[in-house]
Amino acid sequence: MPLDRRSLLSATAGTAVAAATQSAWAAKDSNFKLDADRGRDGIFRRIPSLDVGSNQDFLTEVRTMVQSGPGSLQEAAKARAKELLAKNGHAPDAELPMADVIKLMENDPTLMASARAWLSVQQLTWKGVKDLFDADKDRWLSELKSAEKAGPGSLELNPTMHIPDYARHEIHIQPGGYVGDPLAGYVYHYGTNNFFLGHNSQDQQQVGVASAAPVPADGKIRRILEIGCSCGQTSVALKRRFPEAEVWGVDVGGPMVHYAHMRAADLGVAVNFRQALAEQTGFPDGHFDMVVSFIILHEVPNSENAKIMKEVSRLLRPGGTYYPVDFYTAGAAPKDAYGKFRRWWDHRWNGEPWALQHMEYNLASDLTVAGMTVNKAGPGNQLGGPVSIRGGGRPNLMAIKA
Repeated sequence: MPLDRRSLLSATAGTAVAAATQSAWAAKDSNFKLDADRGRDGIFRRIPSLDVGSNQDFLTEVRTMVQSGPGSLQEAAKARAKELLAKNGHAPDAELPMADVIKLMENDPTLMASARAWLSVQQLTWKGVKDLFDADKDRWLSELKSAEKAGPGSLELNPTMHIPDYARHEIHIQPGGYVGDPLAGYVYHYGTNNFFLGHNSQDQQQVGVASAAPVPADGKIRRILEIGCSCGQTSVALKRRFPEAEVWGVDVGGPMVHYAHMRAADLGVAVNFRQALAEQTGFPDGHFDMVVSFIILHEVPNSENAKIMKEVSRLLRPGGTYYPVDFYTAGAAPKDAYGKFRRWWDHRWNGEPWALQHMEYNLASDLTVAGMTVNKAGPGNQLGGPVSIRGGGRPNLMAIKA
């Protein structure tokens, strides 16, 4: 489907409005300061190159035109999928086996043009930020090193930790993945802002999740844990919401928590980060009042998720709450042909090795087996797109330690 001038201008205007919206949260003083480089927009430290920053803005515009709203390539692909279904004698909402969906759609020019454009934006996004930081690698490694003992908050790295095979994949085709590139935190932070179409420069997604996370019925909140914290955005948002609580973030990726600690220290937010497996965190039994996770479950095999749910239950004290936010925690996996095709395509080409099995994952069952009470009508949030700090969206699953 050709893009007209109106589509281009409206997409550009929308991104400009999003870029102009800044958080009321300002960076706090701390005993560690990053090089200001190009300054900040609210809590967002601008990417240290105007040229690369402009290119990332452009790629965000292109991604918007590829995947979002009327006139996008994705809308053209959806329409073409319906044509293919009708041509082959299927209803528009037919629930076909995945093998039949793939056979029907994987070689169609319109569908694959949409997919190829999406993938190209993803590749160019990663290349732009990775090339920038790799070009001055010693500087950024030195920056990380200098922040290791900075406060507030603490950092626990575990360089001898065994990294399981499932965690070594280049998720989202991020070069080096979360564990193989010492600058992965920089690359992830700047690259994923593009994923959210420019609506996350102030951590809006993570603030929405942290703001919606349910508290224990008795209101006692002493310690909070985020599992799979990546570069620490949700952990920081949780600490801002609960300033008196001790907040921890854990992640298998040492480079991720390395960056997360540096960023939190620079913002003056006292979060503690530990390199550890979500299924083997090393904390005592009943240590936490709340556990939160944000888009980690679909990046882990179902068998490991079962172990993670047992660990969550072990870590929570009686009455403690768990709030997982992921693709299907507020709704079922897609059953329509196009929805299945997109998930297969994401699995096949976008470094999502567990995406297909995650469509069949029974999170509620694993939580129940682990000794937790499940509520499928917990506080809602809006995964993807602009997020209000008051939450919203469809009810999301939550669990309470019995």
